[in-house]
Amino acid sequence: MNIQTIASLDALTDFLQDGDALVNFTSEAIASLTPAVSISQDGTARLINGPAYPVISELDANTIIPLLADVGRLVVVADGIDKSAEFVAQLSRQQVPHVVCVLEQICAADAFMDDEDSETVAERLRQLGYI
Repeated sequence: MNIQTIASLDALTDFLQDGDALVNFTSEAIASLTPAVSISQDGTARLINGPAYPVISELDANTIIPLLADVGRLVVVADGIDKSAEFVAQLSRQQVPHVVCVLEQICAADAFMDDEDSETVAERLRQLGYI
């Protein structure tokens, strides 16, 4: 299995090639010019030209095998490998050309503690005699 880590959905655009189709295991729709796998309510798969809407995590690879005549490679996009693990394992067993793109979890350091929190922690450390 080929796993790529991408920093953002914008980076996905640079990664995609002609003949790719997106399978979206993230929680939000992905806007792309690349065809996307869409699953209808009755479980039928089709390729659409438009946003790649999130698919259910219990997606069966056999559902999309008929679409492979029009696709060179499936690009599975997930915000965590565990969401798509069973589907990717099915693709591997059936030797379907695919790559998994995992969105990098970006952590903003300033989101953890603001200035007020820092002052509170510093004051408590002073009280305990550490500062």
